[in-house]
Amino acid sequence: MFFYDMESRGDLALYEYLYRSIRHDIAHGKVEPGQKLPSKRALAKQLGVSLITIEAAYDQLVAEGYIRSRERCGYYACDLAPAAKIEEPGSAQHRTKAANAAARRERDNHAANPNNLQLLSQEKGHLEDSIGHRPSDADFAPSLTGLAPHAQNTPSDAPLLVDFTHSTLATTMLPYSAWAKAVRRTLSDESAASLAEAASAAGSPELRSAIADHLRQYRGMDVSPDQVVIGAGSQTLYQLLVQLLGRTRRYAVENPGYPLLTRMYEQQDAQVAHIGLDDSGINVAALEASGASVAHIMPSHQFPTGIVTTAARRRELLNWAREGDRYLIEDDYDSEFRMAGRPIPSLFGIDAAERVLYLNSFAKSLGAAFRMAYLVLPPQLAQRFRKQLGFYANTVSPLDQLALARFIEQGHYDRHVNRLRTHARKTQDALVNALHEAFGDRIAFAGLNDGLHFIMQLESERGERELATAAEAAGIRIAPLSSFAGTASLSGAPTGTKSQANTASESSPARFILRSDSISIEEAPAVATALANAWT
Repeated sequence: MFFYDMESRGDLALYEYLYRSIRHDIAHGKVEPGQKLPSKRALAKQLGVSLITIEAAYDQLVAEGYIRSRERCGYYACDLAPAAKIEEPGSAQHRTKAANAAARRERDNHAANPNNLQLLSQEKGHLEDSIGHRPSDADFAPSLTGLAPHAQNTPSDAPLLVDFTHSTLATTMLPYSAWAKAVRRTLSDESAASLAEAASAAGSPELRSAIADHLRQYRGMDVSPDQVVIGAGSQTLYQLLVQLLGRTRRYAVENPGYPLLTRMYEQQDAQVAHIGLDDSGINVAALEASGASVAHIMPSHQFPTGIVTTAARRRELLNWAREGDRYLIEDDYDSEFRMAGRPIPSLFGIDAAERVLYLNSFAKSLGAAFRMAYLVLPPQLAQRFRKQLGFYANTVSPLDQLALARFIEQGHYDRHVNRLRTHARKTQDALVNALHEAFGDRIAFAGLNDGLHFIMQLESERGERELATAAEAAGIRIAPLSSFAGTASLSGAPTGTKSQANTASESSPARFILRSDSISIEEAPAVATALANAWT
C-alpha cells in the first residue's frame, strides 16, 4: 500500500503524480475511510522523493477533502459518500464518454441563426466605447458592490483610501497592445461569414473552441465547443438558464452567498431557497428538504465564506443531482486565481450523469470593460438549448468574440492571468503582514491563497456594521461577512438549516471580506495603520 512507481509519472510533476495516485486509491476504496496515511518522512523515504514533494501532495489532498490532518497524529483518509460512477479528469473512461458525446452532437442538425448581425462599423464604435466605459460590478458574479440594502455602509465625506469591495486591477494590467493587435487582425482577416456565425445564439465557434481548449488544459474538462454558450456577462446567462431549465423550478442558493443571485432568479419568476453551509460546503440535507431541483453553488471557492467543498460533499451533491430531474450550476468565478497548489477539480469534470452546468466569466481576469461570460452545458441540455433558444441573437459583439478567441489562442490570456495571480498573491502577503503588525493577536485570517478574496477576523466588542462605518469614515470601504446572509423573507421560500458558516453576526468576532486585488503592495502599510486607528 502507498507504493507508487514514480518513474511512471510521464510528464507530470512528482507531487502531482503522487497526489493523483493517492486520490485515485481513496476514491476507489483502495484506501479505506479513516485509514492512516504514512508520515511525510516515511513516505518520502519509501518513494525516494523529497519531503517537499510529499507535503505538496498531502496539502492538495487536504484542500480537496480527500484526507484530513489531526494535530500530532498524522493524516487520515476521509469517508467519501458512495457514488454510482465517478470519472476522474483525463481518464480513459472520461475521454471515451467525451468522444461519444461529440459524435452524437456531430449528427445533430443545429443550423445557426444569423439574425440581428450588427454592421462592422458599429462593432468598431462598440470597441471604442467599451474601453472607456466601466459597467457596474453588479453585472459580474460575484462582486462586493451589488450588496443587499443592509450591507451598504454609511457614506462618508472622507477621501477614499481603499475600496475592498471593488478592483480595477485586471483592467489596469491588461496588455492593451496585444489586445489591440488581436482586434486589428480580426478586422483585417475575418470574413462576413465568421461575423455572422458569432451572432448566432451560442456565439462564435472560434471563441467557443478556444474556451473548450482552455478548460481542457487548465480545468481538465473534456468538453466540445458545441457545449459552450457565450453571453454578455453572468446576468444574461442566468436568464438563459432559467428559460432553459424552467421557471416552475425552485432554485437553491448558498447562504451566506452572492446577494444578486436571489434578485436575478426572482426577476425570472423563479422561487428561491436559501441553503446554509457547513465546513464541507452546502448542506445537502437542507437542500433535500427545501424542495429545490436546481442548486447554484460555488464549490471551488465559495463567496463570501471562501469554503472549498470537500470531496465527500461533492459526491453527495452529485448523488443528489442524480435523483429525479435535478441540476447543479457550478459557478467557478475565480478558480484561475487559486494561489497555492493545483486548481480544485471542477464538479463538471467528474460528473458522470451529466447533471452539472458550468458557469464562468472573464470579469475577474479581463476587467469590467469586457462583458463576456460563458456556460458549459451537458450534451442533452446543449441540444435542448439549440432547439428551444437557438433563435436568439448572441448578446456579445462578434468583433469582441473573435478578437478574444485570438487573444486566448496566442497565449496572451494565460500570461495575463499568471501576472494577475502573481500580483494578487504578493499584495495579499503584504496586506496580511501589515495587518498582523498593526493589530497583533487581535486579528486572524481564513481562506488565504484560495482566490481573490479572503476573510479577516477581528476580536472586538463592537459589531461588524459599527466597525464598517468607522472604517468608511477613515476612507476604507469594507464589507462585513454578515451582510451576505440571505433570509426567507426575500423570496418566500424555505431557508436551509442554521450552521456555523452562516452565522456571522454583530457579535465578536467580527469578520470582513478583503480583496487582494484592491490595493497595491506599497499601499498596504498605510491602509493597515489607518484601519487600526479607525478601530482603536
